[in-house]
Amino acid sequence: MRKRTLQPVDVLLNSLFRNLGISDRIRLEALRRQWRTIFAGSLSMHTAPVELKASKLVIAVDSPAWLQHLKFLNKEILDKIASHDIRNIQFRLGSVHFDSERQIPDKKASLSDFRELTNDDRAAIDRAVSEIGDDELKDVIRQAMEKAARRKLK
Repeated sequence: MRKRTLQPVDVLLNSLFRNLGISDRIRLEALRRQWRTIFAGSLSMHTAPVELKASKLVIAVDSPAWLQHLKFLNKEILDKIASHDIRNIQFRLGSVHFDSERQIPDKKASLSDFRELTNDDRAAIDRAVSEIGDDELKDVIRQAMEKAARRKLK
């Protein structure tokens, strides 16, 4: 009788996801959820990950000016997302607005509907979520509050 060894769950899941052909979609979703954490400030407001195949990430950029600017930041961007096993990036014009739950492009909003968060906004949000023990719930509430604070009043 052959002795079986147990494999870690992540190894088994990664193998299953690869066999099902969904590992890139799972990695892209994880990157979307972390995008604003990885790239704070204006860069995260003007870019969004939209496609991932193998180790190449396509990033949507909301204006030609930002598209040109990001070409100079290629190496810095790659360095920040290297932990996601991304070796190449491509920029293209597209929608980059995020919804509050999943941080994926929001087709309903336009850039003029949003403003930059101030330090006071961020501090107030941090205080509001500081008592929440569940990290996943805390992230969802933080994202919703950030979206609400970024929306310009009409």
